[in-house]
Amino acid sequence: MLQHILVRVGIVGLGLMGGSLAMALGEARPGWELTGLDSDAATARRALEMGLIGPGDVGETEVLVLAAPIPALPELLAGLTGYPGVVTDLASTKARVMGWAAAAGVDLVGGHPMCGRELSGLAAADPTLFRGAPWILTRDAPPVTELVQAVGARPIFMEAERHDRLVAAVSHAAFVLSTAYVLALAASPDWADMQGVAGSGFREMSRLAAGDPELYAAIVSTNRGPVTEAVKAAEASLARVRRHLEAGDARLVELFEEAKRARDRWADGAGDR
Repeated sequence: MLQHILVRVGIVGLGLMGGSLAMALGEARPGWELTGLDSDAATARRALEMGLIGPGDVGETEVLVLAAPIPALPELLAGLTGYPGVVTDLASTKARVMGWAAAAGVDLVGGHPMCGRELSGLAAADPTLFRGAPWILTRDAPPVTELVQAVGARPIFMEAERHDRLVAAVSHAAFVLSTAYVLALAASPDWADMQGVAGSGFREMSRLAAGDPELYAAIVSTNRGPVTEAVKAAEASLARVRRHLEAGDARLVELFEEAKRARDRWADGAGDR
């Protein structure tokens, strides 16, 4: 098994995701050699001081993880021609990124861990971030699959276009809807008073709107079609609920029950199958 031999892993990008990965691998596989780099020299220096990475060239590794923002990936991939190891990434969209990799001549194992936080940067990194999370991979490449399992995530294999369609619905549309919800309330003349009475419901519904705007913009711009379709579906569902509400239709409770059943089935584990 790979965990019983020395594995050298390079991580490009040491923010929330890359930093969390370095922390998690350091705890789970202390025998592995981790090196890393970041576009911000202070971040890379801090990661080295924290012992998350060691000195070394990420180009002299067996597995290279691209944890950089989506806009940085075309240039990074273009510079990897001839890299002898296995390359994977953590980007939230896959089809566009796989296209960039193919154009650069890089045989990328596309990856996307389905987890995160509203906070960003190395200071927000958490070694438990990946535990129990689905981690989508475009194929089963043993070194990458072992890395995913090492940090406690669940590898799920699927092709890039299917990933983008599914994730647009359960992830990307969610922060679009959260944003729209917050914008609608913030435009109200009662917004100042609303803030004083807002509780856990508002906090949960608005949580994603507190995320990194540039990150979200990059995600939706590289998955525009599937995200648009997911938002349209949500608009149609909201219009259906609104029609019942405006009509004072007692069957509105049936929609609430239908949604609750679907959500409960997912929470009970049916969504894992």
